[in-house]
Amino acid sequence: MAKLLVSGSSEVVMVVVWSDLASDLGGVVLFLVWLVIPLLYLVAVGRRYVRQCQENAQAAVWARDEVCLIREEQREGSHDGDAGE
Repeated sequence: MAKLLVSGSSEVVMVVVWSDLASDLGGVVLFLVWLVIPLLYLVAVGRRYVRQCQENAQAAVWARDEVCLIREEQREGSHDGDAGE
């Protein structure tokens, strides 16, 4: 609790208020940490998720290209077999 000192100087009142805030500084720091840690966690998880999505998308594009290449080779092979008959 803040103590009220009656004095002609406002500096005395400021010192008392600062001392009360300093005693509660631990609670303020814990509150700020409680606010910041979830945000940092979301950023870290989000970056990991984006990286995984990019890697999976690259793998999917590579697989699609391979399938298209195999189908193209099969079509060319079937046309070559028809031409020889």
